Amino acid sequence: MKQINRFYLATLVSGLLCTGLIFGNNASAADKNPCSQDIAKFCKDVKPDMRAIMDCLEEHENELSDACKAYEARLEGKRGEAAEQIRQYKAFLHACKDDVAKFCREVNPANGGIEKCLDKHADNLSTPCSASLKAVKGEKEKTQ
Repeated sequence: MKQINRFYLATLVSGLLCTGLIFGNNASAADKNPCSQDIAKFCKDVKPDMRAIMDCLEEHENELSDACKAYEARLEGKRGEAAEQIRQYKAFLHACKDDVAKFCREVNPANGGIEKCLDKHADNLSTPCSASLKAVKGEKEKTQ
């Protein structure tokens, strides 16, 4: 179970790091960010913290450039998709926790190890786990 928690934590941290890179202080990343001019204009006195910058941009939502508004809309969509994937994976882990303990106790969860292990035992899985595994695999196929 510790391996599953580590996998979930690693996934969450990776998502946060990617988001941080999008709004980070890296000059080359800032040049590519359509909101960099709006951030410099409206949020120059805000501490360089992602949450504070996001709050600042929301405060100036009506004043933002069209490019920044479109960029934020795309990011919000990606964040929503990522959040949904995390929720679905958490539901999968919950539905399959007994099956994982029974069949995949020693499996490394990296690179889909849990899913691969459960696939090998597909005929012996509980009904909720089997359904959840199919949903997670279907979602992965959509994103590939």
